[in-house]
Amino acid sequence: MFRSLPLSRRSVLSLAASATALAALPAPSTAQEAGVLRVAAPWEWTSNEPTDTGYIMARMQIAETLVMVEPDGRLVGGLAESWVIGEDGLTWRFRLRSGVVFHDGSPLTAEVAAASLRRSLAGESMQQVPVASLSAEGNILVLKTKTPFSHLPAVLVDYASVVLAPASYGPDGKVAKVFGTGPFNITRVDGKTVIELERFDRYWGEKAKVARARYTAIPNGDTRTNVAIAGDQDIIFTTVPAASPRIDAAGQMKVESLTIPRVRAMAFNVGLPQFADVRVRRAINMAIDRKGIASAVLRHPGSAATQLLPAAVPAWHDASLTPHAFDAAGANALLDQAGWAKGADGVRAKEGTRLAAKVLTIANRPELAVMATAMQAQLKAIGMELSVEPGPAANIPAAIKDGTMQMTMFARTYVNVPEVIATIIPDFTRERSTWGTLNWPGRDRVKALTDEYVQSFDENRKAQLRKDILKIIHEEVPVAAISWFEHTVAVNKRVKGLVIDPFETRYWLHKVNLM
Repeated sequence: MFRSLPLSRRSVLSLAASATALAALPAPSTAQEAGVLRVAAPWEWTSNEPTDTGYIMARMQIAETLVMVEPDGRLVGGLAESWVIGEDGLTWRFRLRSGVVFHDGSPLTAEVAAASLRRSLAGESMQQVPVASLSAEGNILVLKTKTPFSHLPAVLVDYASVVLAPASYGPDGKVAKVFGTGPFNITRVDGKTVIELERFDRYWGEKAKVARARYTAIPNGDTRTNVAIAGDQDIIFTTVPAASPRIDAAGQMKVESLTIPRVRAMAFNVGLPQFADVRVRRAINMAIDRKGIASAVLRHPGSAATQLLPAAVPAWHDASLTPHAFDAAGANALLDQAGWAKGADGVRAKEGTRLAAKVLTIANRPELAVMATAMQAQLKAIGMELSVEPGPAANIPAAIKDGTMQMTMFARTYVNVPEVIATIIPDFTRERSTWGTLNWPGRDRVKALTDEYVQSFDENRKAQLRKDILKIIHEEVPVAAISWFEHTVAVNKRVKGLVIDPFETRYWLHKVNLM
């Protein structure tokens, strides 16, 4: 006999969202679709612009960059087979591969690559490059910088730098249709959620093993879990960590995981009176039970962050830093020392300001809201009141931009460019970052260090600069790292040959076979 249990409003809404999203998915495979590789991920196709959805173009191997990164971190030739830096430290020459054609049949040339790259200068990573000129010399793209910029090849891995054919652009200069050079060609885009693909047989490199593929955006984490349990996709990226046992037990898909250079972090508006004192930020950092959250919420105890990035990124992990530790008593002592006194309601205040904040989280990463909710109780114990507001990912950079951000909790990858400095710069050297700090005075010191770093070709000096940058971030806590990321991917039992890329630049679908 079964007994019905009462459902919370949140559970009902979650089930309703899952049902709605499931109804919108393509119908389960028929015999006719047995050869279609079905890929799902949280991210919607919101535009044709590489600066917006280039990460989908690159991951689904529709469009490609001049330089690529292997899963072991090595930079390799993409559309550029090789590159050299001139003796002046300013002039880079990228030799393009011969015989490369776009999906519309037009050839890749240095002039086309230069024109496409000029458009990518609006992207977050390329904005950092002090470009003096972009030109073509035969089959060589020449990029000259105003000042030395030692990690330029790594920046060119960024998804916003994918190269598109001239025919991709409409009369208004915007991308009307995506013609890339990758092993898969778009045949149809259905709104924001479905992209139909076919193998591009004129691809310059290793041809795809499957003839057709489909990308489906499933933003809701519960829905991705239900789809994985039912086995209605072949590969589902970014599954909910806590759901892994249920997915495995269902027997249709198996969850594979890999530690990647992505961190779940909490950032402060340091310009607010409750966060201006570094002692308050340190106290909040100390009050968070990372190990408890990693075990109970993420089901992966080893993911508790002790500093910004894990040892999986050895160049940007400093074992000499004192690990972040859970110490509620120490946190309370720090707040007492800083002059924040508890009121009758248990919430601390100082000079009329309550130690309270709203934290914005990203709805399509549902574990973030659960983690933030767990932190509510932990921070209450030290006299801080925290409210949690999940929403679209765009809410966070918008709140930082307009200055309304109080706290945020987000998942941030530090290797969209496979040199962490390219993400450190926008996150920690600006008054208003995109995802990291807001109004942090320490940004000027970090900027001085990053300016020297990008101009240096001396690896020993750069190693010391990395330690100096990490120490400032670690001690001043403009951003508190909560957990490192286990990239979880549900894989159907009929899939063979999947490679999980820790840099998340390519899904390596061309190597996948369907059994």
